[in-house]
Amino acid sequence: MTWYFFLQVFGSNRFAIELQSQISKECGTFEELSILYTSDLLSASQVNHLNRITYRTSVKNIPLLIDQVLFDCTGIEEDLVLLDREGIWGVYQLDREGVDRLLTELDVLIIQKSYGKGVSR
Repeated sequence: MTWYFFLQVFGSNRFAIELQSQISKECGTFEELSILYTSDLLSASQVNHLNRITYRTSVKNIPLLIDQVLFDCTGIEEDLVLLDREGIWGVYQLDREGVDRLLTELDVLIIQKSYGKGVSR
């Protein structure tokens, strides 16, 4: 609790997601903010994590697509990619930590795009 008050008074809460890389035209084009995943062969725990993503993306109208072509073309080894027309914003594993990070960065990116810059408070 003490840390919370300390950070509220002295902290600088700045969040911004940086574009990680461009996507070549051969790998596909993506106009809107989307999340891609690699395989429909998932373990039971991965299905649960994908269900979390499915729920959050449906509420926010973010497409969740299966697309092995992008992963093969770019050489990405992780299970999930957050991208749009500008390029790849993040890559994530389909586990609890990866999904937590994806959902957090998705929220930050949506706010960031709505303001045109990062979010600060």
